[in-house]
Amino acid sequence: MKFLKKYWGYVVALVVVYGWFSGSLGPNVLVVLSAVAFLYSLFQAPVWCCAETRNQEFCRNNASGILMGCWIREHRWQKLKWFVRRSMWGRLFKRLFSGFHGVAASFSAVGTLVSASAAVITLIIKT
Repeated sequence: MKFLKKYWGYVVALVVVYGWFSGSLGPNVLVVLSAVAFLYSLFQAPVWCCAETRNQEFCRNNASGILMGCWIREHRWQKLKWFVRRSMWGRLFKRLFSGFHGVAASFSAVGTLVSASAAVITLIIKT
């Protein structure tokens, strides 16, 4: 149960994948589930912090979501600044893909964003 409590967003992402391939879920449900899984990846998925420390190394503290840092306040702002400033995207992606949890959360975020966009387009076309 503890596992499910920690990784519930990936279960939602799997339901989204099932919904697309089976056709059993409507576009409205897919939009909502994709948005929920996307927000989970950004703000709650367990990943390493990976902010830059004073020694120019990765911070290995646990963080919540790919945009949030660890318990150190400066690390939270550093990752958000990297996301906002386009010149820092390379550094952010390098840090995100440094561990399995970061890769899983990143792919989940991209996949659910694409899923939500496709479901919205489907809704627009059908109406």
